[in-house]
Amino acid sequence: MLGIYADLPWSYAAGAGIALAAAHQLRGARRGAAATEASAAEPVPGRAPRVAGATGGRHFALAMAYSVLIFVPTSLFVAAAHPQWATLQQTAHLSHGALTALAAGEVALTAAGFLITRGLLVAGRIRWAACQVILANLLMCLAVVHGPDGDGWKRFLSTDRAGYRAFPPFLNVGDLGAIAGHVADFLTSGLAAALYVTGALALGSLGLIMCVLHQFGLTDAGADGPGPLRAALVAGFTGGGAAVVAVLTSALVDGLGWVALAAVVPVLWVAVVARGAFAAVVAADLALPAEQDA
Repeated sequence: MLGIYADLPWSYAAGAGIALAAAHQLRGARRGAAATEASAAEPVPGRAPRVAGATGGRHFALAMAYSVLIFVPTSLFVAAAHPQWATLQQTAHLSHGALTALAAGEVALTAAGFLITRGLLVAGRIRWAACQVILANLLMCLAVVHGPDGDGWKRFLSTDRAGYRAFPPFLNVGDLGAIAGHVADFLTSGLAAALYVTGALALGSLGLIMCVLHQFGLTDAGADGPGPLRAALVAGFTGGGAAVVAVLTSALVDGLGWVALAAVVPVLWVAVVARGAFAAVVAADLALPAEQDA
């Protein structure tokens, strides 16, 4: 949907997001598996998978079904039909082998995202589980905004190499009109129409899956959490924040080179990853299980 560079982190984020949405169920599953016969009659928080183990659970199967049946086909359709755009004008043709490797990579990353996040949830590392989704979204935004050479957004808004070469330069305010015209041409192109359809299918189905799992988890755990609309707003705010950070990071790298990451990484740690930072706020807003919950 967003091109190869962005679809790979999207795959990981999708698997991680499905696991995070099922946080209460997966935490409850571990408790249920660890329960002895004496305590088996006690109510277990969360709805546990019917088959023990992450790779046998129905939530993992759901994540894989999303990847194989929805995400990979839509991603391959766009990549095969528009290889120049999908590779940010790096390649004019994608062979069957390259498409097969792309599909395998996306499936593997979805599985990795789910299993790593599931493992963190089971261990009670809720904040780190949320970071799997947040940081994967940031990588996806960086792939679109910065790309391989800092011109990612120009490449993204150009349907092919010819369009990218014709992208109007920004030398003064008067060039904004020409750039707006180029963007308008892209947004009304056949490629954009394909992206609207595939994006709505991939993002809409993922949002529905995560919403249903999250709401079921809150109900089963007896937790007082946000409704679907507020949860969607949290997700939208997280995605929008990732896009803003990607733009700022790209600008710093353009101005200072990759050494700028030496300043960006500590800031991200304090703002997103550290205890009490953004990841912890997201977990609290979504009423996910408590950190290191016994």
